[in-house]
Amino acid sequence: MQIQTAVFGEISISEADVIHFPEGLPAFEEEKEFILIPLDEESPFFYLQSAQTPDVCLLTADPFIFFPSFQVELPEEILEQLEIDKEKPPLIVLTVLTVPEDFKKASANLMAPLIINIEKKIGLQFIPVKTDYKTKHPLFSQEKTVAGEGK
Repeated sequence: MQIQTAVFGEISISEADVIHFPEGLPAFEEEKEFILIPLDEESPFFYLQSAQTPDVCLLTADPFIFFPSFQVELPEEILEQLEIDKEKPPLIVLTVLTVPEDFKKASANLMAPLIINIEKKIGLQFIPVKTDYKTKHPLFSQEKTVAGEGK
């Protein structure tokens, strides 16, 4: 099937690649079908592109690459909603990025990660009741790297 995107123009995707978000995403509740487009093969970055609306495309990342101690505990009802097999959970966790003009100042929303059952193609944005994470964790160290400055 063909879909129109703002970033990539018209692209061809397989129906099997469409990830269903039954509740949509916060601020995009009407958007129920998305595809994941890796930035490149080795990159931790992915575009989450709406299959319906060309302008709805979120830059996401694997949070564990940038925040190795990041943890998310999913309650039983979320596991059931995503049809997760607890023995070998086929899920991926992504964080939505906010990217200002200066990419080095990008931040990650660790408060509400995207959880996707990659086998069943079901996803949701998980917003825990209690968390120490925030919506804007700097993706990159803000320390100066010029010789003589910083550390």
